[in-house]
Amino acid sequence: MTGDDLKLLRERRGLTQTQMAAFVNELTGRRYDKQRLSKWETGREPLPRDVLGRLLLLSLEQPATEAPRAGTTIAIGLQKGGTAKTATSINVAFMLARSGNRVLLVDADPQGNATVHVGVPQTDVVALTEQGRVLYHALMGKAKLAEVIRPTSVEGLDVVPSSIALASADTELPGNLTNAQTAMAEMLDAVRGDYDFILIDCAPNLGAVTINALTAADYVLIPCQAEPHAILGVNAFLDTVTKIQRRLNPNLRVLGVLPTMLNPRQTQDRSSLDDIGRLWGEDYRVFPPVPRATIYAQAAGANVITLDADIGAPGVESYAAIAGALLKATGRIRESSDAA
Repeated sequence: MTGDDLKLLRERRGLTQTQMAAFVNELTGRRYDKQRLSKWETGREPLPRDVLGRLLLLSLEQPATEAPRAGTTIAIGLQKGGTAKTATSINVAFMLARSGNRVLLVDADPQGNATVHVGVPQTDVVALTEQGRVLYHALMGKAKLAEVIRPTSVEGLDVVPSSIALASADTELPGNLTNAQTAMAEMLDAVRGDYDFILIDCAPNLGAVTINALTAADYVLIPCQAEPHAILGVNAFLDTVTKIQRRLNPNLRVLGVLPTMLNPRQTQDRSSLDDIGRLWGEDYRVFPPVPRATIYAQAAGANVITLDADIGAPGVESYAAIAGALLKATGRIRESSDAA
């Protein structure tokens, strides 16, 4: 968010600089004044990280509407592990939910990391698996999706939990000839009207469950670590997306590529970021990179969403840009409300 973005946000809310400073103080518990706000707007001082995160959320908020929910579905995937797919899924879901949307997070990875990171304890995951109330059971038609969905501690955000049981679906789905590739789409149809957005955290492979996710999705977002091996996997993944578009889901669109885990002080990382822009920047949107930061590992270790623990965490600009792109693509905010 630039100084001009801050000024536009203030003017859109009809506030003077003094009133905006008071509003920021309410959000943060700080004591900023008109002079400090003026320095932010003119770029003489950078926005403090916690102020930045809260204002980015504010820029994504939309007025209440009676428009029906459409369950716009976004698959987050790449067939390589360690590219921050789960961090991307849960933090984008958080931004969308905190800006006033109803969001469903579908954990489509047998590792179940997204499930525990949004607050479902591992002991509960074991119990839910034994009770037949995880994604595997809903996907295979052994349970209704409504019986599997669980609320999280974030208002407006629900989760479809996953467990190691989902690994069996990659071999069982191909044997189900009636809906081997559309099972997830049919499963989600039952709840699309209850949510504004549905985010699917895909496994790091191109198995049957990931193909189902792409077949069910309106958009696909590709997190790509700023390193050569991850970059090599993007073309193969895009080839798969093209096949899905041609054979199963002609409405699937690429939302963009998200560079992740960037250390700008490393020459190799900077070179990889340049490669990402050179290879795909003309055809797809390349979102602002998410920097490598210890807070993501700390949040993962504590089983919390990073931005819920620290709204000013490095990368909040990237996740706000993705949320803003989705809100604009679905007509929920005007072009002038771009959070990027």
